[in-house]
Amino acid sequence: MNEYRTDFEKLCYACRVGDLENVDRLAAAGVNLNGVDNFDNSPLFLASLCGHEEVVKLLLERGAICDRDRYEGARCIYGALTDIIRDILLAYDISKAVDTSQPFATHISSLLSEEEFLTNGLKLVFKQDNEHIDIHQFLLKARCVELWKTFFSASNKFIPTFYVPTNNRLKIFTLIIKFIYLIPVIHEIKTTEYPELIDLSKELKLETLSNFLDKLRHVTDPSEKSSMIIEFQFRVTEEARLQLCNFVENNIFLNTIDPKNLKTANTPASYNSKIIDPSADILLLAKDSSDTERIYPCHISILSRAHYFQVLFSLPFSENHMFRKLKNNNDSDAFSNLPVISLPPCEFIVAEIVIRYLYYDDSDIPWEYSIDVLLIADFLLEDRLKSMSAIVITQDPQVLKNYSIFEILDVAWQTRMERLEHFVAKILAKDIRKYYKSEEFKDAIMKSSKRISEREETDTIELVDDIRYYLLEKYSLEPDDIQYYETVDDIRELQSAGILDYRKDLDLIDQVLHILHLNA
Repeated sequence: MNEYRTDFEKLCYACRVGDLENVDRLAAAGVNLNGVDNFDNSPLFLASLCGHEEVVKLLLERGAICDRDRYEGARCIYGALTDIIRDILLAYDISKAVDTSQPFATHISSLLSEEEFLTNGLKLVFKQDNEHIDIHQFLLKARCVELWKTFFSASNKFIPTFYVPTNNRLKIFTLIIKFIYLIPVIHEIKTTEYPELIDLSKELKLETLSNFLDKLRHVTDPSEKSSMIIEFQFRVTEEARLQLCNFVENNIFLNTIDPKNLKTANTPASYNSKIIDPSADILLLAKDSSDTERIYPCHISILSRAHYFQVLFSLPFSENHMFRKLKNNNDSDAFSNLPVISLPPCEFIVAEIVIRYLYYDDSDIPWEYSIDVLLIADFLLEDRLKSMSAIVITQDPQVLKNYSIFEILDVAWQTRMERLEHFVAKILAKDIRKYYKSEEFKDAIMKSSKRISEREETDTIELVDDIRYYLLEKYSLEPDDIQYYETVDDIRELQSAGILDYRKDLDLIDQVLHILHLNA
């Protein structure tokens, strides 16, 4: 059964059948893309062998290895179903495989060159080079605590600018910063720079980097070196995911704010000390079903991953009426001057699922909250999170035990999730004799018929068309089979082929259309 498969087995199956969204979800969850199943097949080999071009591209972008000098890489190339896939694998530059191993990593990397959302940042100043590097405080706190600590004085007072000692070179520090931002840097390192870079990474307690460089500088074989670099970048990305996970739990979720506590003039000093975190630059307000409010101290640069927030943050704060200030009488509070942005009403666990996803691509969505997460993701215009939520809805049997199929259909229409629409149609086709008399089924067809104008079509009802398609699948029929059996009079042949049952199911749909005075 599907629910007993391991995540890697689910990934292999998704690659075999071409389920792009599920491959994306599992890759985002950190499933090893370069493992092999019991038959020594890698996910990339399965996708190549079965001819799923888009899945092949996605796997390569996420870090799947296709080195033609290694057995598995050669097997992928020569086993590819189509010439197009073979050309993709042959032309693929192995060095690119480490650039976008995870979408969150791609976003983190982009932040180093984008200053638009750099607020409450830090500045590393190199006097001898007359240069400086602007970095995000929260990322430094999550990924390199030793360097982050340098921005505090002896009295533990935060200092936003740090003057780098003259014995440290800009080039070496830049490589370290790129590593912190998950930008592949190994290929930029010159042989003469290894000792200095290793020493600095040890000083900053970046053990993953220092240990790897110490091993790599003794390797001369190009193929072995390429493999080591790819495996290293995957390990670094997973390490960063864990670091950001810990950061979210310890610096955001443990520091949530009850707005009621901020409306009193005499806020306890212990409460103030709890919420002061100089890296936060935006407050995210959530309100649950009981009208209880909770504020999460977040970061504009991360929330901007969601398209809704990205557009919102691009507007000038002074002209942006979507922002507001906390109603706090204690002006000394560090958070009183931060802007506040609200999520639509949702349970706090849903807000936290969204936050975890935006910070480190966490895709763990409990079925109980999958529909709520889908609705919030739709509001935020975050398509990947929508897809992940839809996958949970379609794959966890508990969803159908707690929601009617027509509730799911309404959500599918509301969020424009075609995957969910097909999921509903398939279930309706499977049990058409159970559903066709229900008022909900008739209402669903009527609603679907009214959506025709939105699709600029006049001769079809999408839900009916989908159900008819899945009726063919239900009886293992092809459109050509239907045309052939129209000329067959042998009842036994029609019965054994499933044609008679197929026609009965079609008649049930036609009966409903007749009752509703619809022609489709």
